[in-house]
Amino acid sequence: MSADVLALPNDEGQFVLDCDASDKAIGAVLSQIQNGEERPICYASQLYDKHQQNYNVTRKELLAMVTFVKKFRQYLLGRHFITRTDHAALL
Repeated sequence: MSADVLALPNDEGQFVLDCDASDKAIGAVLSQIQNGEERPICYASQLYDKHQQNYNVTRKELLAMVTFVKKFRQYLLGRHFITRTDHAALL
């Protein structure tokens, strides 16, 4: 399956949430391990409001994790899932 084709979620397989923050916005990819392969399910992004623009880098990265766990709640609720970030303080 091509990386730009989204897979449909299923009841089997662990979800993986990749989150990141930049100077202007936050973004995430929700993937699921299906047949031993990680497949993208959803993409999301959001611009900062005027207050969030002033957050330090760690708060922006944490904002991304909290925002997208909430946004993808229907997939993640009641399941163990992996969150990944490139920010060392949140590891």
